[in-house]
Amino acid sequence: MNLLGIASAFPTASFTQPQCLAAMQEADFWLDLDRRSQVLLGKVLGGDSGINKRHFALDQLTDAWRRDAQALNEAYERQAPKLAAEAVKKALAKSGHRPEEIDALLVCSCTGYLCPGVSSYTGEQLGLREDAVLQDMTGLGCGAAVPMLRVANSMVAERPDAVVVTVAVEICSAAFYVEDDFGVLISTCLFGDGAAAAVWSGAGGTWQVGDFESLHRPQHREKIRFTNAGGKLRNQLDKSVPLHAAETVEKLYAKRRGEPQAWVTHGGGRDVIEQLETVLPCDELSLARAVMRDYGNLSSPSVLVALERFLEQSDGSEDRLWMCAFGAGFSAHSCEIVRS
Repeated sequence: MNLLGIASAFPTASFTQPQCLAAMQEADFWLDLDRRSQVLLGKVLGGDSGINKRHFALDQLTDAWRRDAQALNEAYERQAPKLAAEAVKKALAKSGHRPEEIDALLVCSCTGYLCPGVSSYTGEQLGLREDAVLQDMTGLGCGAAVPMLRVANSMVAERPDAVVVTVAVEICSAAFYVEDDFGVLISTCLFGDGAAAAVWSGAGGTWQVGDFESLHRPQHREKIRFTNAGGKLRNQLDKSVPLHAAETVEKLYAKRRGEPQAWVTHGGGRDVIEQLETVLPCDELSLARAVMRDYGNLSSPSVLVALERFLEQSDGSEDRLWMCAFGAGFSAHSCEIVRS
């Protein structure tokens, strides 16, 4: 399966970590938090988190914590298709294709739920043909983009002339939840909104994707997953996640077919990236760090934004990339991208 175009999209509004801290301190929940939680938020948002800014689909930052479950669901339904369609339009422009040429649209997302899925609303906004295949993938968390590409690859293998578009979109601001819990508080400090789309087919382009691998470790499921809290999504995140991520990614990397010159990975957070750098043969995961710095943890779009950034910056000397994303489950997924 060949890559014809890739692009990302973000809400216009962005906020620095100190701005997020100031908004939290003015929020109704702040005085209900215990002193330890307040200190933790101050340390993370006021210190070196590896994040300069995050983008949120919000009119006002304080809205992030004022909305009830209904308002959060409505925000996701309104913003996810809009952001996904924007990313697809930008990717199509790079590929030279038009919306009516899309044969299949695949969408992955975990920060909200719609039925019919986000693909239906996104396809409507794009003006896709009535017979275009629409497919939504949910429940895979931050790692969803790579298994989504695996499904797209199967579609292209069946019909090489098909134009398949994949889009990862997350409205993390519609899944913010605050309480006196370490993982919940850290999550609120890390995640941002965004989308990334890619156009694929059986011919054309410079890069070809394949050699997919996955590892699933359900014994660690409770370490990182969404739970339901009064109708709101609550991100359950254990302190051990960076170590589990590194251990799983190391096993996945051992399954690679070739020797890459670049590593395109999901970041997760500063501590996760630091652990990954101890098990992968690279001095620094510069792409993961750059995406984290400019956007925070985007969940499923992160790895595709990193790929877009690599392609924009590449000097042409690399012929093989190793791409990896991981998250809820606990699961990790990889593929290899080679110059065709």
